[in-house]
Amino acid sequence: MALRIGRSRLPVLLDSKGMTQAQLAQRLNVSDSFVSKVARGEKHLSLIKSREAAIILSCYIDDLYEWIDTEEGKR
Repeated sequence: MALRIGRSRLPVLLDSKGMTQAQLAQRLNVSDSFVSKVARGEKHLSLIKSREAAIILSCYIDDLYEWIDTEEGKR
């Protein structure tokens, strides 16, 4: 199975924790604009920052994004 990153789930996860993008940015030590771009799907978090975000948001790294099966329909 081959997967690729789909839509960011950050807005939903932040909302469920009552946290703003600015608060997450501060805790990740990145800019507010970077987190905004991640939430819009224009950028992706590095593996290290994904792990940190998952810890902050009490979720798994896989929960940060929707995942798309790139082999679906090829069979």
